[in-house]
Amino acid sequence: MSKQLAILAVLGTVTLAACGSKTDANEKNFGAALSQYFEKKGQLCLNQYRDFPVAVTEMDMRLQKTMQSGTANQMAALEAAGLVKCEAVDKGQRCSLTDAAKPFVREKEATSWGLNGSQKVTQTDLCWGQKSLDKVVKWEGPMKLGDYQEAGITYTYKVNNLADWAKKPEVQAAFPVVKSILDGVGNKESKHAVKLTSQGWEAKGLD
Repeated sequence: MSKQLAILAVLGTVTLAACGSKTDANEKNFGAALSQYFEKKGQLCLNQYRDFPVAVTEMDMRLQKTMQSGTANQMAALEAAGLVKCEAVDKGQRCSLTDAAKPFVREKEATSWGLNGSQKVTQTDLCWGQKSLDKVVKWEGPMKLGDYQEAGITYTYKVNNLADWAKKPEVQAAFPVVKSILDGVGNKESKHAVKLTSQGWEAKGLD
């Protein structure tokens, strides 16, 4: 009987060790923390909030050949992708969002200042994918300062729900950040810090 109890005790210890704790500094917990962060903060957008319709000025058009990521080329790329429609006005263009852009729109309220004071305006960005964790490469730490613990995680990433228009060469040329992120999928090592909470490891910047 005592032998059986001893075996059960050993098995119980092994099971507990295998389960581990959410506070352990390991690949699984750090990966879960980063995955949680990307679920909430991983939306990939052009990061160029604008007031639509966008005015493309005569100066913008003059600089089109020398400024690949200038307003004229950006609107031309989005028009080629079917996301905006530009029409000639005076010596420039007026570019408005199309219905095809609606699934990719992210809006925020901003304050615009003019001669008549301030007013609330809605600015629009276009989103093209969702960053997610590929794998945890390594980590440094945890660094301990009293009860506070923090670790630096090196990881690679994936891009899910990639919009077809983000694959277009003209879009990637006009918005270099898109090409940079896509070129780094699965191979670019990035870093993010995580901190230990009462609920386990959590990526900094989540709240």
